[in-house]
Parts: sequence; C-alpha cells; structure tokens
Amino acid sequence: MRRTKPSRARLLVPSALAVVILSGAAAPAGAADGDGSAALNGRVASVQQQVDKIERRVAAAGPIDDLLAGLTKTLQDLLASVGGLLPDGVKLPPFELPKLPDLQLPDLSDLIPAVPAVPAVPAAPAVPAAPAVPAVPAVPAVPELPAIPEIPDIPDLPVLP
Repeated sequence: MRRTKPSRARLLVPSALAVVILSGAAAPAGAADGDGSAALNGRVASVQQQVDKIERRVAAAGPIDDLLAGLTKTLQDLLASVGGLLPDGVKLPPFELPKLPDLQLPDLSDLIPAVPAVPAVPAAPAVPAAPAVPAVPAVPAVPELPAIPEIPDIPDLPVLP
C-alpha cells in the first residue's frame, strides 16, 4: 500500500537544514577562513550529528508511530485553537496519547523444524549419438538462358514549340 502523506524524514530534514542555516552554523565558503573557522567547523559537526540523530530516529519509526505523531499534532493544534476561544484564565490541559509498549517477540527458533537435506540429483543419462547425415543430392544443371535480342535504334521524336 502506498503512503499518501510524506514521511517525517522529508519534513524534518529540510527543517533541520533551515535551523542550521538560520543559526549561523553553515556559512559561505569564504567565511571559513580565519580564526573562527575551527569554532565554525565544530558547530557544523554538532549540527550534523543532530541531523543524523533525527534521521535515524525517523527511519526507525514505523507507520503506527507516524500515525500517532500525526494524531498528536492534530489534537495539540485543535486544543490551541479552542484555547484561543476560551475566556481569560481558563486553560485546557495538554493532550498526550498513551505510549505504545515495546513488544518483544518470543524466540520461535525452537518451534521451527529443521529443513531436511536435499537428495542428490542423479546423473543425466548419456545422450545417444546423432544419426549420420545423408549425402546432399546433386543439383540439376541450370538450362542456358536465351540470348537477348538486339533492339533497333529508336528514331527521335520532334519536339513541338
């Protein structure tokens, strides 16, 4: 089944890159010269580690995690919009979906029977010798073609003006 919504990796990575650019961790190539280049390289490395961590976390998330994250985001936005309609002093509690437990599957290797060995394939029987090819019969002689007759000269036709 094909997903209709973009994955979180396509949403988070451009956001992380925007944070890198706006925070000044990434600078033009000419800015890397001088005393601040070592500090700049350190900041770029730390931001790259954060981006890698986000990508690993997104890659590990499954479709159920994506669904729960989408629901949580939708409900938080709904609570924020409803909270704006409430009078001053009235506040809604934050909404959180319950966390799914980490399921550990039991080891089923004891229950799976061993695969029996495949028997050896018997040798193929010998191929019989091909029968002898009969001799090619002689080709009959081609009759001689008649000579091409001579065509008399064709008179020139007068051209009308």
